[in-house]
Amino acid sequence: MLEVQSTYYENESMFHGFMNHIMGTRLDILLIHPDSTLADKLWSAIVEELKCLEKMLDRFNPQSEVALLNKHLSVNKTPISTELWTMLQLCRQYYEQTLHLFDITLKDFSQVNFHSNCFISSNRPDLSFDFGGFAKGYALKKIRKMIVCANVKNAFVNFGNSSIMGIGHHPYGKCWKVSFLNPYNQIPLNEFDLNDTTLSTSGNTGQYTGHIINPLTGVYDEQRKASTIVSEDPLDAEVLSTVWMIANEQQREQINTNFKNIKGIIYTL
Repeated sequence: MLEVQSTYYENESMFHGFMNHIMGTRLDILLIHPDSTLADKLWSAIVEELKCLEKMLDRFNPQSEVALLNKHLSVNKTPISTELWTMLQLCRQYYEQTLHLFDITLKDFSQVNFHSNCFISSNRPDLSFDFGGFAKGYALKKIRKMIVCANVKNAFVNFGNSSIMGIGHHPYGKCWKVSFLNPYNQIPLNEFDLNDTTLSTSGNTGQYTGHIINPLTGVYDEQRKASTIVSEDPLDAEVLSTVWMIANEQQREQINTNFKNIKGIIYTL
């Protein structure tokens, strides 16, 4: 059940809001701003935006737009919303930029056909869409725009400890410091200074492994390894953190040329 709470700390001019059970995880936001009313209104807008995105993208909810699309996708033209159309266009772009390693169909995104006026069809009606490696990055990008438009200079957004965005800096520092821990033993592997950048992580854990699949081979990655991507673009970071897990070194070098100002690291655990 969705849980939403918030607190404003007057002495610190800091707003903290969190949502449980949104997009399968927890969201925490810190907004540094002296106007508590502004922060509260911004938080309310962010909550509503995330609810809308989940209602659209949750493939396990039979009433979501993606679930209905997965059920009715066919060789005939199927109408979709403008925003879902935009998302699918972005996914097609990432599909090409990552040598087809990012594929929300996990089969063959090239079989998806785009028509005018937000209609799509598929040469393979058995295709379905899973936005799991895309949604949080897309949401963070929208949240960042909302924060910037509200003229909030310093903010921190943590999406389930796997997608973390720092805007501006910590009230008592020059950046937002984030540690990346080994999921098998919780020993720190790296520390990142986020300043208008996003850190996205992907990998296997002792409790959660075999969930990352190479769409070109159909083989699940079960190795004890993890990846981190730092990028100014939250969506680039989200997409590439998974791609880095299944790409070999040569593929990563080639993919890297299609993106600006990203820093990717692979960790053997």
